[in-house]
Amino acid sequence: MNTALYNVGQRPRKRHQDNPALKLWWDIYYQNMPVQTQRGPLIENYLDKLLFVMNQSRQDCNRLFAIRIDLHYPGGIHAGLIAPQNATISAFLQYLHQELDAAGIKYPHKLRNAWCCEQDTSENPHYHLLLLLNGDAYNGLGYMDKTPCGDYGYDNLFHRIVRAWALAINHPQECMAGLVQVPRKPISNDLATWFFRSDDQTAFADVFHAASYLCKAYTKPIGQGVHCFDGSRH
Repeated sequence: MNTALYNVGQRPRKRHQDNPALKLWWDIYYQNMPVQTQRGPLIENYLDKLLFVMNQSRQDCNRLFAIRIDLHYPGGIHAGLIAPQNATISAFLQYLHQELDAAGIKYPHKLRNAWCCEQDTSENPHYHLLLLLNGDAYNGLGYMDKTPCGDYGYDNLFHRIVRAWALAINHPQECMAGLVQVPRKPISNDLATWFFRSDDQTAFADVFHAASYLCKAYTKPIGQGVHCFDGSRH
């Protein structure tokens, strides 16, 4: 990590060098909740947006199901040719909404999201996301391996996520292994999912801590004409 990007002499910068509209956040707490600053400062603007999205979900649902996922491009695809201005992540979210709308679940899914685009030395960017759903509609990912047919055709949440990303990057389902990843929690090594009541502040803070990783300044292509972070508007 190039620390010169975030310091002026010995003093930490207050704003991002490549975009002064973005405020750098160095504290290990934000709104009394711990955040991840191990890899350098976070972007306060992103933290504020993340908290807005999470609060909107909390106000709208009695129970929540939260998932951290990472989306990758397959080798051999140059994303610069197919993903101008993050059109691919927009397509993914649109396809995922369609998948969930068509699921026939008794309760509305009420999907909300926060996402970031990152790229360091790799040819293609990758995306980190937090997905928030109505816990009355979903409380787990379901079976995560391929079907016996070699695709992701089951009607569970994980397979729907994989299918949405496959459509977004126009890639065969049979070749999607490893392109949608659910990271693991650092202490328990459980998958990064949470099912909790909306008034459970401890669980809410745990999810916010995990998702604050999306808000780090490091590896964001800031100042390169690419939108690096966004989330649900309402």
